[in-house]
Amino acid sequence: MDVMIEDEEQEPSIYIIALYALLSFLCAMLLIVLVYVACNKKYKLNWFEKNLLENAENKEIRHSQEALMQDSGPGSSKTLCSTTSENKFWVPPSSIKRQNSVCQSDVEEGDISIEDCSGTGSPTSASSYQPVPFSGPIPLARNDKQIVLTSSSPIRPKVSSMQAKLDHTKIDTSLYQKDSPVETEEVRGSIHVNLVYDPIAGILTVHLVEAQDLQARDFSGTADPYAKIRLLPDKTNVWQTRIHKKTLNPVFDEDFVFEVRAATLGRHTLEILLYDFDAYSRHHSIGGVQMPLANIDLSEKVDVWKKLMPLNNQDSRLDLGELMVSLAYLPSAERLTVVIVKARNLRVVDDTRNSSDPFVKVSLIQGSKRLKKRKTGVQRNTVCPVFNEAFTFDIGKDVLKNCYIEFCVAHDSLLGASELLGKCKIGQTQDCRKIERQFFKEMLTSKTATAQWLPLLDPKTPNSGSKTNK
Repeated sequence: MDVMIEDEEQEPSIYIIALYALLSFLCAMLLIVLVYVACNKKYKLNWFEKNLLENAENKEIRHSQEALMQDSGPGSSKTLCSTTSENKFWVPPSSIKRQNSVCQSDVEEGDISIEDCSGTGSPTSASSYQPVPFSGPIPLARNDKQIVLTSSSPIRPKVSSMQAKLDHTKIDTSLYQKDSPVETEEVRGSIHVNLVYDPIAGILTVHLVEAQDLQARDFSGTADPYAKIRLLPDKTNVWQTRIHKKTLNPVFDEDFVFEVRAATLGRHTLEILLYDFDAYSRHHSIGGVQMPLANIDLSEKVDVWKKLMPLNNQDSRLDLGELMVSLAYLPSAERLTVVIVKARNLRVVDDTRNSSDPFVKVSLIQGSKRLKKRKTGVQRNTVCPVFNEAFTFDIGKDVLKNCYIEFCVAHDSLLGASELLGKCKIGQTQDCRKIERQFFKEMLTSKTATAQWLPLLDPKTPNSGSKTNK
């Protein structure tokens, strides 16, 4: 009985030992497989890296050989040695720094010491270097195997100390030059014009075709453009196009004719000014262009596009037109005669008709007191009205000397107060212009009537309103 129990206890212990042995064998095999796989991958990686390194070394050797090719002429800066058997040598790592300093000092002295042609000396010994003459400074480039000549900028001169004076003639001023910013021109759009000149008749025909990409109004994003055309230096003969509503690309398609002789054609300049119509305030300038006719070949038809540029302060102010008046004073009768002859190039108020309904109001003012006033009739649907109306004022010469005559040109509004288009005055007061004071003085001294064109001023100047009563 005891023997059977002992046999049963020995059998499980044998099974456990066999199981442990099997597990140990499996673990050993698994470890061997892992080591094999790792070694295989490392071998493949080393082979790949070795291949890359060999390719890189071959490229370096090929580039170095190209750089070390001997020049055909003697004394060339590309020739390192008279022998071609050895084009490279070994440089100890401990002497790399010292070799660089030696090479730099040699370059400054005018020669290069690199290699012993016989190949027997030590690379670092003084006897193993032979000077190679060269025409200019040649810097060096080094890798792990060889030293080659490279092209570079000339080496800067050496300064002995910080206290030494600098030679300003050797300073490269190009290093300190700054690129000046390019001034960009402000283009307000472009305009298309055709010019035809008839030398026999002496007539210049300007065909204003269209405009494109005009500058929009601030908030609306559009404009109501129209153009004014004149032939400088004559600023009195002004033509105006129709007003085009709510567009930045108006098509004008209008012709304008100027009489100019062929002998004086080159002295004239064609000026085109574009404005933005505003029914409730002053018209805003968009841009303009000037075309000197001396620079244009008018022997045949000219078709050009021109860029619109911003106007200067004088041109940006809208031309309000002119008024022709005639004055005569009779001292014996103490009577002043004022004739309103005509006006031209007045401001357009009614954009639907591209015209205005102007009239003129004449006032005789002493200080701040209005002594007398008269008014012409209304000329309908025109910006160049002809009045030919005369007014007489009974006034003494002494009183007249202290007065001034004011002319107000206004648009007759059917629905309310008239809108003032412009004004002018003549007299001897300080606020009168020189031309107006001379006209007034000539009127007092002349025995005949004196007529003159008077430019109209902005109605929004001090002591004047934008509206006037009928």
